[in-house]
Amino acid sequence: MKKYIYILLFVLFFIPFSVKADVPEIESKNAILLNLTNNEVLYEKGKDEVIKVASLQKIMTALVAIEKIDNLDETYTIAPGMFNSLDSDLLVVGLKAYDTVTYNDLLYCTLLKSGADCAYSLAMAVSNSEEEYVKLMNDKAKELGLKNTVFKNSTGLDLEGQQSTVNEISILFKYALNNKDFKRIVTAPEYTIGGKYQFEGPRKKASSFGADYIQGGKTGFTEGAGLCLASYASYENVDYIFVTAGADYNKKNQNFLDHKTMYDYYMTNYSLKTILKKKDVIAEIKTIYNEPVTIKASRDVVLYINNSIFNNDLKIEYDGKKVLKRNIKKGDKIGKYTIKYKDIVLYEEDVLSPVSVNFKLSKTLIIILFVIVSSMIIHLLLRPIRRKIKKRRKRKKN
Repeated sequence: MKKYIYILLFVLFFIPFSVKADVPEIESKNAILLNLTNNEVLYEKGKDEVIKVASLQKIMTALVAIEKIDNLDETYTIAPGMFNSLDSDLLVVGLKAYDTVTYNDLLYCTLLKSGADCAYSLAMAVSNSEEEYVKLMNDKAKELGLKNTVFKNSTGLDLEGQQSTVNEISILFKYALNNKDFKRIVTAPEYTIGGKYQFEGPRKKASSFGADYIQGGKTGFTEGAGLCLASYASYENVDYIFVTAGADYNKKNQNFLDHKTMYDYYMTNYSLKTILKKKDVIAEIKTIYNEPVTIKASRDVVLYINNSIFNNDLKIEYDGKKVLKRNIKKGDKIGKYTIKYKDIVLYEEDVLSPVSVNFKLSKTLIIILFVIVSSMIIHLLLRPIRRKIKKRRKRKKN
C-alpha cells in the first residue's frame, strides 16, 4: 500500500504560474503539457474532453501486469489459437504459437511496438481472460481517481464506451513512471526478443526528429482517436510529460511534430530560476511589546519562468499581521507573501509565525506594581515601629 501513498499526498505547498508569451499552435485536438519538477500545467487544450485514446491505454495494460507479476524474467509460452479473436493487422510484433518469451519481452513490445498480440498475452497470462484483466485495469483507474476513464479491452482498439481524457492519461503516465520497471521499459530506445523480433520505440523515433530530450513514450492510433502520443522528456533539470490526441492521421508523424514544437518552445524560452533562498528576509514586523520579528523564507523558491524575466523584475510582497498580539503561537498562520511580475502573481505561500508571543507586563505597569509592592513592604516593616511609638506615647500620658 505504501507505494500508492504518493497518489494521495501533495508534495508541494503551492501552485506556481508561468508568465507566457505567444505559445505556438499544434495540430492535436487535445493536449496537456506538465512541468513535473514544479508540478505545473504549462499548456492545455481540451484536456478534460472525453475522447478515444487508442493505444495510450496500453500504459495501463503494462502497468497492471508489472504490478501483478512477481518475476518479469519468468517465461510464458504463446498458446495455439490465442490470437484468433484479434485482427491480423494488430499482430504487429508477429508472435506465433509456441513462442516462449519472458514477461519483460511482452512488456517491451507492448509499450515500444504497441503490439496487440503482446498486450493480449499479458492479459491472458495474468487473468486467463481479457474480461477479467480489463476489470483489473478499471479497478486501477478508480484507485487513481480517473473518473472519466473506462476500459473495454487490453489493446486500445476502439470500442463503444472505451474512453479517457488526455488529462487522466497524464495522471496515469505520471504514476506509472514512478515504477522503476515501467520507466526502464518505456524509456528504452529499442528492443530485441531473442534475436528474432526487433523493434524501435518512441524514444528512438523522437531522436530522428531532433528531439533527443524525449526520454520515452507511448504512441497510439485509431481512426477514431487520431494520432496520439504520451511522452516523457527531460532538459536542464526539468522533467516534462506531454500527452496529445486527435492529430490528423493523414499527416504522418504529426503527433511527434506537435511534441517537438511545444517542447522546443518551452525549453528555449523557459527555465528554472531561484527567486528566494531559504531564510532570505521577506519582511520585518514586531510584537505587541515592540520586539522585532523577522519573516524569512521557509524554503528555496524556484520558479519556471520566461528567460526574459530577471529577479529584479519581480516584487516580493508580504500581506499579513504587522503586529503580533498576545497568544500568537509559533507556527500560527499570520499572513502570506507573494512573488509578482508586474501585477501577475507567480507564487504565493502562507507565512507562519516564527515566534510565540506570551503575556508580558509593560514597563509602566511593572513600575507601578513595584511602587505598590514596595509601599506595602515598607508599610509592613514600619507597622511594628509605629505600634511601639504609640505605646510610648500612651505611657507618657499616664
